[in-house]
Amino acid sequence: MEMNASDRDLVEVMKQYFAVKVEVEDVKSRLEAARRESGKEIDEFYNPRTNIDHAAEILRSYSLKQELARLMDWAEAWGRQRLAPDSA
Repeated sequence: MEMNASDRDLVEVMKQYFAVKVEVEDVKSRLEAARRESGKEIDEFYNPRTNIDHAAEILRSYSLKQELARLMDWAEAWGRQRLAPDSA
């Protein structure tokens, strides 16, 4: 199977997606461990306005999740484009 530039772009986007996904899981794991240790409820702990100690990491988590969504949106758009009938 031959790959064109568009296919290679998709491969790169998916590599980024899975790298970001690993980072999301790492941040989530650290935050959840800190939350359990603190004894705080989820909604209280994950509020960056009131949890100053972990605010940067909470915001990083949100940012990473947005990046995952952006990358997946790109991949879905690629798929729709590939499935669309030729307009020629």
